[in-house]
Amino acid sequence: MDDLDYVLSTIDPWLNAYLSNGPSTLQGLALIGVGVWTLEAEVNNGGFDQYYFNSAGCLAIPTVQSLTLIGANNTASLLAAANAEFPNSRPPVDRSERQNLLEQMGEHARFSTLETEFYQDKDLRIARLAQYLRAKSNE
Repeated sequence: MDDLDYVLSTIDPWLNAYLSNGPSTLQGLALIGVGVWTLEAEVNNGGFDQYYFNSAGCLAIPTVQSLTLIGANNTASLLAAANAEFPNSRPPVDRSERQNLLEQMGEHARFSTLETEFYQDKDLRIARLAQYLRAKSNE
């Protein structure tokens, strides 16, 4: 099974729980897997604006540490820099608050520069996530 298929099959029940019951259902490996996957999916689909606008943005703070844990340090730095665009460097967990702030921030946020770096990033996030999940499932 390739890395992407492994990640998707592993996180599927966690992702379903998260989508049904919210972020409080995520802990440990589930928080890491869903956080990294939703960042990857949202930013690749519509940039950091989409990531923060959608429900995945509530995981922005813990996902920085998740990226560090899987060894995706450059991506962790990019996400931390994107988070720093919000007041107190903390995107609100509440989606409506986050959306209101995004509207106020407008084009002043430097997301486009960070997105360019994200797309060029050689961290191999999915491969690193798969490797981390495989290692932890064998413990």
